Amino acid sequence: MSSKLFALFPKTLKNRLFLAFVMLILLPYAFLNVYNFNSVEGVLRKQTADQSLEQMTTLQKSLEDLLNVVYKTVTLMEQDVLVTSILREPNEHDSLRRVYMIDTKFKSIINSLFISLSPVYYTLLDGSGNVYASYTPNESLSYSQLTQEPWYTAILQQPYRYVWNWDKNYVSRDLSRSPQLLTYSTPLRDRDGTRYAVMRASVDVYEWFRAVTQFNEETYLLLESDGTILADSKSGRIEKTERLAGNHKLDHKGYYVEGEYLHIYTELPRINKYMMKRVQMNQIYAEVDRLKKSFFTASITFTLAFITITLLIASTITKPLHNLQRKMANAVDNRFRVQLPESKYQGEILQLTRTFNQMMADMEQLIQRLKEEERNKEAVRFQMLLSQTNPHFLLNTLNTVKWLALVENQPDIAEICVSLGKLLEAGLNSERELIYLKDELGLVESYIYIQNFRYKQLFDVQYEVEPGLEYALLPKLSLQPLVENSIQHGFMEMEKKGLITIRAYAEEGKLYLEVEDNGSGSAGKHTGKTIKSDRQRGGIGISNLKERLGLLFKSNAGLEMVVLEQGTRVRFYFPLLISEPYIDGHNLSVQADER
Repeated sequence: MSSKLFALFPKTLKNRLFLAFVMLILLPYAFLNVYNFNSVEGVLRKQTADQSLEQMTTLQKSLEDLLNVVYKTVTLMEQDVLVTSILREPNEHDSLRRVYMIDTKFKSIINSLFISLSPVYYTLLDGSGNVYASYTPNESLSYSQLTQEPWYTAILQQPYRYVWNWDKNYVSRDLSRSPQLLTYSTPLRDRDGTRYAVMRASVDVYEWFRAVTQFNEETYLLLESDGTILADSKSGRIEKTERLAGNHKLDHKGYYVEGEYLHIYTELPRINKYMMKRVQMNQIYAEVDRLKKSFFTASITFTLAFITITLLIASTITKPLHNLQRKMANAVDNRFRVQLPESKYQGEILQLTRTFNQMMADMEQLIQRLKEEERNKEAVRFQMLLSQTNPHFLLNTLNTVKWLALVENQPDIAEICVSLGKLLEAGLNSERELIYLKDELGLVESYIYIQNFRYKQLFDVQYEVEPGLEYALLPKLSLQPLVENSIQHGFMEMEKKGLITIRAYAEEGKLYLEVEDNGSGSAGKHTGKTIKSDRQRGGIGISNLKERLGLLFKSNAGLEMVVLEQGTRVRFYFPLLISEPYIDGHNLSVQADER
């Protein structure tokens, strides 16, 4: 299958350039245009949704204002002296006058400008069995029956409850055909807290919805939280007959596309309902479709013209390149010992020909150089293998001497063999260049153990290591040459006992290591000069360490020697690297941290 697909690809450079142009330029360009127009459509959809949400937020605020005014009217009724006296002491007023005065108060509230968008129905019950209403009821009002209804019972159980609830419409159908009314009920009290009446206020939300949406061209819906349609601004439907298409979960507010409509919705939290606006998609995208059509027509025209010009340009380039290709094939067959004639070409092809001739000459020289380097590498490898033979033999010999010393009851000689073996083994391990500070100090102790036997306890060593640096990484065998310098060049001419101090501390992200002695200071005084001592190579260790630091850490490392009043201090530094081991499950691992 793959071979058949490969056979479909063009064989010539000209056709490949054309295919690359189509695949890498034209198609991405077309996809980019489609993506941009889709993005524009998305932006338009979002702008339309945001504008509609802002409009519906205004409608929601009008409902909030309406409900807040109803709250205030309840407070006004409670503070009206005449209404309070009628409700508290109904027997002191004529029955007709009581009804007239309460009815007059109801009318003044209903005619208020603040609640003109939707009718509000009030019911008052005093403590003497009297009922007053601002509406014509669907059924005759009965005091005993009203006191048994849930809204009245809730007031007695929770007298300070301020919640809006949905009740079945109890108003005459000549006034309202809404299936439900949004009701708020509260007791009316004296200053001492004594209840003297109960008031119920009901808002016709369906009528409010019809009033605020009747002059809009788009369709508005009043919904339950599950998507059931309660009211439709176009059809005037005010009963539960159907649900929204699709299964969209409604959040606090948002929008989505379903079919040919953009649906924008917002929650009416005070009444536990949703209001939705439906906008036809073709109204939003009509202008975009017109721009898209004209744009793609122009793009296709220019693309065809560009393809034609591209084919012509490709022909002028590929023909000389085809001739160059045949010449290059001959060059490979002749092992790069070929030169192309430069007189046949001009312009860019001439530059390419000259470059090719120079490349052939350079490649021939490079091949000869690589062959010579390969021969040298083999010789170096042989010498390295040979150099490792003697140290391994010496290490095995030390182990033999150690066991002989133990058999002959010479523990000091055995311990010297062990210390020397550690140093040799560290030198043989070429895989690890960096080791822990604690391991490096262990190698120094092994070296000092040997030297103390040689020089009859000529010196002491003390360590000043900052806590937490045990697992700091440093170049292997970097302290031992400095200790050796102190012994060889510092204590040879001293009469008193020498002291070597090894310090390790961290500062500003760098690890500092110091080796200080109280010797004669010859190591510092002879820096850069030939050192006359019983060890002729005493200066190699420091220069070697300085070169190793440069190779490992570049300019981030340094080494300096300071001649003290009594002795010499050698200090070197490099970036602080901590590699603390940790136990992961049952395995011992290493966790690296650069500080």
